[in-house]
Amino acid sequence: MAAGGLESTRLLMNSRSPDGGQLGNHSGHLGRWYMGHLEGVVASIEFSTPPEATSFRYERDIDGVYVRRRLTFTPEFLVQERLPNIAGWLANPEMPDARHGNPELSFTYLMLASPLGPMFAPDAQRLSLSGTHIPGTPYGRSERSPYRAHIRNLLKHPIATGAFIADFGAKRVVARGRKAPGFFVYSPTNRYPFQYHGEHLPSWESKVTLSGSVDALGMRRLDVDIRFSDEDIDGVVRAHQHLDAHLRKAGVGSIRFLHDDPHAAVLDRSGGGFHQVGTTRMSSSAGDGVVDGDLKVHGLENLFVASSSTFVTSGQANSTLMIVAFAVRLADHVVRLLRQ
Repeated sequence: MAAGGLESTRLLMNSRSPDGGQLGNHSGHLGRWYMGHLEGVVASIEFSTPPEATSFRYERDIDGVYVRRRLTFTPEFLVQERLPNIAGWLANPEMPDARHGNPELSFTYLMLASPLGPMFAPDAQRLSLSGTHIPGTPYGRSERSPYRAHIRNLLKHPIATGAFIADFGAKRVVARGRKAPGFFVYSPTNRYPFQYHGEHLPSWESKVTLSGSVDALGMRRLDVDIRFSDEDIDGVVRAHQHLDAHLRKAGVGSIRFLHDDPHAAVLDRSGGGFHQVGTTRMSSSAGDGVVDGDLKVHGLENLFVASSSTFVTSGQANSTLMIVAFAVRLADHVVRLLRQ
């Protein structure tokens, strides 16, 4: 079964096991431990170094892969300070708010908000960037300016607008092979929104259950009850504070919260977002989870789950690389079983 983080769980919940219960729910863990990531912007980062020396944009490695520089903590420091795994990077000003005055952001906003928007980005990403609030979006509830304010930004900088359309259009639309995943704008003040992306700690109370409503095929949908603890929220705030202390000690910059109550700001931006983890939890014993170390559903011989739903923790990064690693490992394991 490889149907995604939540759909794999929904298929199991809608299927009957030999004993008559939900398939895979022998221990009561199916649907529990639901995790996503904590992400957003609650602070700005300002450097005292020359603005032109700041590495703010995408770069390409030797294989042509687009990469970004990120700020992280060592594993030892995370353990020492009891911090969740978390990373941060320089971000763009809020795209929907035309007060940024940037023609690149205004042009992109107008494209995403137009009927042509679905051609340029997936729906969730498009709605997030264009200011429609969905859980886990970088900025929470964005303030959207009238279209005419964005058009004024374009008219004030016609040369920059044209250059951006030609450059980014070539990298995103025309390019063969790897396409630019996005863009980031230069800040002459050397001050940038600081976006964080952090671990969501596992909790039994965070869960999905079957809903009373059904989809087009008559299969019951899921109700989501995702929970974020005080420890989750406090970990994000303390990570910002530690990074601020490090930058100040090094004499290269500082972190400044954008709100009087950063804990409330982090909580407002929580919601799970785009990654679904944990609802078919891996465990060594049948009583502690849904699948075993080989991703086989406990108690069955011929059902395996290849999904981020098997992860025991959410970690910091997007789930895709680990999903691929688990899938390759599972494929090798199934081949060995079939050969036997």
